[in-house]
Formats: sequence, C-alpha cells, structure tokens
Amino acid sequence: MDDTPTPEKGPDFNSIGHLFSRLIDDAERFVRAEVNLYRAQAFARISEAKVALLLGATAFLLAQSALIAMLVGLVLVVRMQVHSAAWATVIVVGGALIVAGIMVAIAVAKIKKLTRIKDGPE
Repeated sequence: MDDTPTPEKGPDFNSIGHLFSRLIDDAERFVRAEVNLYRAQAFARISEAKVALLLGATAFLLAQSALIAMLVGLVLVVRMQVHSAAWATVIVVGGALIVAGIMVAIAVAKIKKLTRIKDGPE
C-alpha cells in the first residue's frame, strides 16, 4: 500500500506518520502550556513575596525606631535618678548590650543545636 499523497488522493490524515507528527505537535504544545503555567505561577508568587518582604522590612524598621525611642526615654528617666546624662547613657546602653548578648548566646546555641550532625539514634 502506497501512503504517498497524490493529487487525486490527497494526504492521508490517518497514516501512522501523520498521527505521530500530530502526537509530537500536541505534546510540544502541551509542554509549552505547562511551562507557561508554571512560569506565571512563579511570577505571581514572587510578586506576593515582594509585598511580604516589604511589609516585613517596614515593620522591622518601625519596631527598631520604637525601641530607640524607648531607650532614649529610659535614659531620661535614669538621668533624673543619677543626675548625670553620661552615667544614665552608660547604664541604659550597658543594660541593652547585656540583653542583646544574652539573646545572641541563645540564638547561637539554637543554631548549633539545629546544625549538629547526629552520629546515631538518640
């Protein structure tokens, strides 16, 4: 049986070669559509993450500003008790550094615990 198209027969759309060609074209279109879908989903998530990061950074800066204002107020309160702005500043900054040091020590201990390689079952 000759599957070559002739002017009187026309192309045979049910031939194996034509069906494989359609299968390959359909699979290519399907893969392109899937890639485009995943790309669109990724860009949507990236834009949502940008908003979340911007809100988080703004909240962090606002909290930092509030902490600075609280420490300045604490310096003013301690100054009334100590009668020296320099000593009040030293006391408040020293206390803040002690608290920060304790927080860093706790954070380092937690990171070491999380990253420790276990030799065997505990």
